[in-house]
Order: sequence, then structure tokens, then C-alpha cells
Amino acid sequence: MTTIRRRQVMQRRERLWGLLFVTPIGLQVLLFCIVPVGIAIVAGFTNWNVIKGTYDFIGLDNFVEFLTDKKFWIAAGNTVYMLIPIPFYLFFGILFALGSHRGTPGSRIFRILFFLPYISSIVALVVMWRWLFNYQYGLVNQMLAGIGIQGPDWLGDPAWIKTTIVIMIVWKMIGITSIYVLAALKNIPEVYYEAARLDGASAIRMFFQITLPMLSPAIFFLTIVGIIGSLQTFVEVQLFTSDGGRNYSAATITYYIWQKAFVSNDLGLAFAAAFFFALVILGVTLIQFRLSRRWVYEGE
Repeated sequence: MTTIRRRQVMQRRERLWGLLFVTPIGLQVLLFCIVPVGIAIVAGFTNWNVIKGTYDFIGLDNFVEFLTDKKFWIAAGNTVYMLIPIPFYLFFGILFALGSHRGTPGSRIFRILFFLPYISSIVALVVMWRWLFNYQYGLVNQMLAGIGIQGPDWLGDPAWIKTTIVIMIVWKMIGITSIYVLAALKNIPEVYYEAARLDGASAIRMFFQITLPMLSPAIFFLTIVGIIGSLQTFVEVQLFTSDGGRNYSAATITYYIWQKAFVSNDLGLAFAAAFFFALVILGVTLIQFRLSRRWVYEGE
């Protein structure tokens, strides 16, 4: 067998083994991603109702129905409100990561304590926060009463329920954010700082001219993940409120979709809203990637 022939046989075997190894993952993606998404898109154009067993094609009626539903737009406004935590936990995450990176005393214990909320059960966290922010016997209102301030009804007042959820999300996400930023800090070459010190650069200038630009890829990743996660806020709303809160004050689009699918049993409308919302998230993500060219450092 010639050398060329032997090489061709080896390349063929490598391709066959490669296909064999990726087949399980390919089947998983096909069965649990592509097929369900395809079914959901098609179902969005039907009046699929599990209880009645109907699934007649109705065109764009589902899209017209939820786009003219007042509750959907209230949920859309609440969903945008859930983006508020992102700059806050990014700021504190960077701040804590800088403190840990410079060897602040007790930083290891501090990182563990702040990372615990992220890995803890969301149900346990919500139960704890419902106790803290309870209007009658909550610790927060008791502390406010101690200084002569009447605490609001955090969980019942439509003006405060979203703020309570936002505060909890900020508290929960600071730890994981600081871990990501700390990992990025450790990858910044020390030679950049040595050169800056030789040029007489101050600590503030080194932060804005070296540290922040080098952290921009990590910040961009955390921003993208944060936006997608915040737009899909659901569990907190479901556990903090009943039926989306008074006047639908805390319901998000994801909660609206869940309610239509599993409370109203209108799967067709739920799939249509989900498909529309997925396109919105995709559009926002693409815009972020486009804007990232202006501020994310991509290296030499």
C-alpha cells in the first residue's frame, strides 16, 4: 500500500471515529433542541389546547392576541425593569474582585460567603428574603422602625415588589461575577503594570488604561449572559408573588408565557409569545455583539 493510499485510509478512519463520537451529542441536540423548537414554532400558528385537544391552524391570530393584550405589555415593562441589577452587580463584582486580587485580609472567606447565594437553592433564598422583607415582622422593616422609619409593604405594594426582586438578584449575582472578574484579573500580564510604573502612571490611570480594557472581554460576557438571564426572570416572580403580583406588577414575559401555557392551557398563544420573545432576545444579543467592537479589547 502506497503512502498516499495509507494516508487516505487513516483520514477516512479518523472521520468515521469523529462522526461516531459526535453522534450522541448530535442526537441530543436534534431530539431536545431542534425538534422541540420546530414544534413550538409550528404550534404558535395553531389554537393548540391540551384540555380541549384542539390544534387547528389559525395563522397570526395568536400573535395579534398577545400583542394587543395589556398584560403582555405590563409584563414587557417589568422584564425591562429586571435589567437594572446588571450594572450594580457588575460594579460590586469588579470592586470585590480587585480587593481579592490584591490580597485583602479575609478575602478568601469573603469570596466563599458571596458565592454561596449563587449555588444555593433559589427556593431557599426566596423563603429567606420573604421573611426578611415581610411587612409585619420582617427584619428589614424592624430595623427601619428602630430609626423611626415606617417600612413599605415590600412584597404586596406594586411599587416595591420589583425593587425587592432586583435587590435579591444583585445580592445573588455579586459572588459569581467577582469570581469571573478575578479569573480575568489573574490573566493580565504583570509586565503591563511594570511598564506603566516606569512611565510614572498612577494607580487610577493604570486601572482605566490597563485593567479595565483587559477586563472588557469578561465584562462583555457577563453583560450578555446577564441580559439574557434577566430577560428570562421567572422563578423569583413565581415564588415571590401569586398570579404575578397585584395589578400584574411583578410579572415578566416568561411568567406571562408560563401562565398562558399551564394556567390558561393555551399552548398555541404561549408558543407564539415564546417565539416572538426569542427573536427579541436574539436581536438584543446581536446588537450587543455589534456594539462590542467599539469597547471590547480583542488583543493584538
